[in-house]
Amino acid sequence: MAVVSVLAIGSARAADAESLLLPGIDIRSIDFAVGTWCRYRVVDEALGQADTSEVMLAIVGRESTPDGPAYWLEIETCPLGGSDDDRDCSRVLVDDRVRTMAAGDSVYHFVRRFYIKKGNGPVEAGDPRDLKRLTVVFPDSGSLVGVMSDMRIRTAAGAINCELSQFETDESRDVPAGRIVIRQRRVDRVKVWVSLVIPVFHLARCEIERLRESKAVPPVRGVPDSGPRTSRTTSEILSYGTGAKARISPP
Repeated sequence: MAVVSVLAIGSARAADAESLLLPGIDIRSIDFAVGTWCRYRVVDEALGQADTSEVMLAIVGRESTPDGPAYWLEIETCPLGGSDDDRDCSRVLVDDRVRTMAAGDSVYHFVRRFYIKKGNGPVEAGDPRDLKRLTVVFPDSGSLVGVMSDMRIRTAAGAINCELSQFETDESRDVPAGRIVIRQRRVDRVKVWVSLVIPVFHLARCEIERLRESKAVPPVRGVPDSGPRTSRTTSEILSYGTGAKARISPP
């Protein structure tokens, strides 16, 4: 469970097909126990502003397919204090084989069908091809900077014994732009606490700190450097349990 994927939250639709799940999960660690559910608070902080959402994950059914079993995963998101109009729900039929996906593979290969419901609108079928860009981000072995076992942390769901894994990546790339090069740098620092007590993805808490900057080489008047820009995302378990029921029904 030490590998982590860092994905933003949101509903699965063509405009934001990369934002299907929540920060900190390793999709290969999913536990398809029908009826289990967990609820998270996710806080995104950038440019002095903070956006808070709640995310509900649940395994709500099972189907047999020619390739083996597949399971219905529901993801519901809503801004803190939002109304039913602000609530998005996705229902995704995921192959059990997703637990063996390779580094850099697309979740698209393991999704058979999915449906979305935005606010009080109707349930609509999505196109799995819209998920082709949805991949799991596997930090390479050099990015793991530490693992600590048998840690006890306090969460809104109570005190939980966890394993903490820490990752750090520092990537730079040059983008040619005429006579200059835009030099971009991206640094991610990730801490993930996991526990087998928590269902679905075993995630107890995740903290992600990001740094982004770019500059023109050589410096050019009128092409300002971005300077270092920082952002932070945290997700933490609020509650979990069994007995989950489907919130949306396919048409």
